Amino acid sequence: MRLFVAAWPDDATRRRLGALELELGRSRGLRFVGPTRWHVSLRFLGEVAREATPALADALVTCAAALDGPFECRLGPGTAWFTGVRVLQLPATGLEEVAAAVLAATVPLVPEPEGGEPPFNGHLTLARSKGRRLSVSALGEMAGIPFEASFAVRHIDLVASASSPTGHVYTTVVRAPIGGPGSASDGFPVAPASGC
Repeated sequence: MRLFVAAWPDDATRRRLGALELELGRSRGLRFVGPTRWHVSLRFLGEVAREATPALADALVTCAAALDGPFECRLGPGTAWFTGVRVLQLPATGLEEVAAAVLAATVPLVPEPEGGEPPFNGHLTLARSKGRRLSVSALGEMAGIPFEASFAVRHIDLVASASSPTGHVYTTVVRAPIGGPGSASDGFPVAPASGC
């Protein structure tokens, strides 16, 4: 299974992100992520054996319960491109402590890649280029569009990602409440991720 750990924006933030997507337009050679896939990745885990997933889910539930939350995730102050990569994103701050805790909880089960784990770079991906270079003017038009929002993060999700003809489909394997009780093993695998 291809897995990652995520925090989802709330409904009010998703509505605002939808308006931003409309403002960006659809005729600029971009593939938009869309509302069911908007998230902030706390750690990308990659391919994990299915039989190892319940232990990973239990570790995340324990990790989240030990955190003193909720946490406030802040998006903005505007759209930006990753350097050298055709990914349009919104910077996300406020989840550094959560990401560090997720790394510490999961690295015994999913070791860091050779060369070490890349530093946490909080962001919410909006769109990716469709395999061709965008013009300098198009890149400039889409960068720096003002957008600021914040939302409370009360849980973290272990999410499975599967390819489909219309893009990746995300399914929540376990939801781990921050500062609260929960049992990963009873609910594996559980609910579909609808960006909730």
